[in-house]
Amino acid sequence: MRRENGNSLYFFPGNLVEIFKIRKRILGKVDLQKTVYFMKRLGVPVPFNFRWNIFGPYSYDLAHYCDHLAVEDLLRYSGKYVLNETKAKTYVSNLQTRTRERIERFFQKIEEVCDRHDYNSVYFIECTASLDFIFMNVPKQCRKKGPIYSLLDALKPEKAELFRRFREDAWNLLFTEGLIQ
Repeated sequence: MRRENGNSLYFFPGNLVEIFKIRKRILGKVDLQKTVYFMKRLGVPVPFNFRWNIFGPYSYDLAHYCDHLAVEDLLRYSGKYVLNETKAKTYVSNLQTRTRERIERFFQKIEEVCDRHDYNSVYFIECTASLDFIFMNVPKQCRKKGPIYSLLDALKPEKAELFRRFREDAWNLLFTEGLIQ
């Protein structure tokens, strides 16, 4: 059994199954990457590290592992991810009730914001994860909304205009959920 950061890779597929139950649908690779990124930020043992990529926080190891889960027939991908419900029953989760409730609340709030403002949910979660990642990876004295927004614009110039629509709601969500201070 492989261990990273004291967490077992053994439970990750089971925890991912739980997240699929919470989210109901994962709308592609970007959505999956950001979902797992937030799983980790919300306290789920995730054995993958994330770094900056053109789509924000990204884990190459996670991408490869999802390919492995597709070979094992737990995940099926055809533009969006679908969980094989029969295979999913064979995996064990170690999500604690409190963590599961926090994750449910977080993703419910994302859905509410997107529904209320008619936002594309994949772009919104990409913007939210990008803001969070930048916030977590700049010096503490730079952890203010203005500099973070400017850095997001500089790092994602092709989406700067689009993200300007979402970023205030994304920032407020992160603040309300206690991910940024």
